Amino acid sequence: MFPLAWLAALAWARLIQEEELPGRRPYWVIWAASALMWGILLEGVGRAYWANYFGLVLMGSYLAVYQVLFVGLARVAVHRWKLSVAIAAPAVWTGLELVRGHLITGFSMALLGHTQVKATSLIQIADLFGAYGVSFLVVFVGSCVASSIRQADLHRRAAPLLIAGGVLACVFVYGLNRMAALRQIPVEGRLKVALIQGTEDTILDSDREAARRRAIDTFNQYWRLTLDVCAKHDDIDLIVWPEGVFSGGVPQLVVKGRIFPPPGSGFDPGQFELNVAQAIRLFDQKTQGVASAVNRPRSDDVPSKHRTYLLVGCDALELSGNAQQTYNAGLLIDPSGDVGGRYDKMHRVLIGEYLPFGDRFPWLYDVIPIIGRGLTAGTHPASFDVHGVNVSPSICFEDTVPHLIRHQVRELTLRGGRPEVLVNLTNDGWFWGSAILDLQLNCAIFRAIELRRPFLVAANTGLTASIDSNGMLHDTLPRRKEGVVVTDVAIRRRASLYERWGDLFAGFCLLICLILAISGYRDRWRRAKKVINNFPI
Repeated sequence: MFPLAWLAALAWARLIQEEELPGRRPYWVIWAASALMWGILLEGVGRAYWANYFGLVLMGSYLAVYQVLFVGLARVAVHRWKLSVAIAAPAVWTGLELVRGHLITGFSMALLGHTQVKATSLIQIADLFGAYGVSFLVVFVGSCVASSIRQADLHRRAAPLLIAGGVLACVFVYGLNRMAALRQIPVEGRLKVALIQGTEDTILDSDREAARRRAIDTFNQYWRLTLDVCAKHDDIDLIVWPEGVFSGGVPQLVVKGRIFPPPGSGFDPGQFELNVAQAIRLFDQKTQGVASAVNRPRSDDVPSKHRTYLLVGCDALELSGNAQQTYNAGLLIDPSGDVGGRYDKMHRVLIGEYLPFGDRFPWLYDVIPIIGRGLTAGTHPASFDVHGVNVSPSICFEDTVPHLIRHQVRELTLRGGRPEVLVNLTNDGWFWGSAILDLQLNCAIFRAIELRRPFLVAANTGLTASIDSNGMLHDTLPRRKEGVVVTDVAIRRRASLYERWGDLFAGFCLLICLILAISGYRDRWRRAKKVINNFPI
């Protein structure tokens, strides 16, 4: 129903234009309507664990505040500064979306611009302004129509419509040209990738043994799918497993930079330092066994034509002295079974993966059992060399954070390891096939356009997908259906101004919001002071 976004922008612009808002408490009505919308849209957050619905209420209540601020600040610009609603409304909306993407760790999912994800030629301007630019466009066009409706004179009524039509025409022409340009760029290489998707929904309960068995079943499902695809294709360069599933129910141990299996095979954590050699041997057996099976020739007479890497998601428990830290990690396993690289998730999910002040007050984690003892954030992005192609992973909701992925690409490029393919490992079994899966895939499509790179998603329960640098979906799987996406990724060197400028445009809109907020507060303070001074004593 993406065309309704344009009508929504028109409706809000009309409300902003009203001299007086209707009703006794109009801003409370606006807040309630928005909170209800967020609650319905993000309903899947609570499916894995009933207590999450309390968090959903808090999240919806918080996100609804932005709608109130949008109407209030835009009305300051229109009624006190006498600005056109076609200028005020899109600038305020865009600035507030930027705030939402950063405040309280940020929530950049379900931006208004994401509603246009199927209008591929229109959203190509994301490589200039990011997804925020598409949000600006939608509100701008709706506000132009609202401005036209308010005009009595025919010529004045036509002017906003002509401006909106001209801007839309420029956007479509730019988009079509950028999409066509892809075919003119030479292919510098190819990478054949298998993205594995299982179907195990996440279930939270207090029975740790049952949880361990489910995790082992999940590992076995992915192992079966991997062997199946290797039997059908002997030229796969990279196999990707989603977030966490390689652990098989238990985290990996890390000592002095090496990753080992935890207790379970005669390995005593109390005697860890005395069993380092054993831990190394067990881990080597595991990874070498996996790599050997993946690279096994089809028969003794037909040698393997290719050497296959694996990029897998797992938990990592790092021990150093008496201290321990837990990471959400991605490992690159080379064809010989060695770990060729590791990436630790940098952007943790608030409440879902850590609690503020949880390190200082560990008892807080006993209140919310969903997150155990909390995760430690990684500090650096990673780029893995797979047959001469640099592959950069992200984990879970990191692909919903535009400034994070851009920062990682910029940092890796400056370090000489320019990423050529972006990969997201995510376990969306938490959401039981709900609309959250669609919202996250929309974000991945925009990341591909913003940074002009192919973007691959390996997601437990879906939506696994292969996206080119135009944001086009080439291969995908239905939600909650096991399978494999085998995709041939063409490597082309493309550039984007968004990679260079980042959120400069949205930042300018935020500056306008701050000025309007100061102005509105100052006017309110002056009116209150005037009332006090005129009050009879």
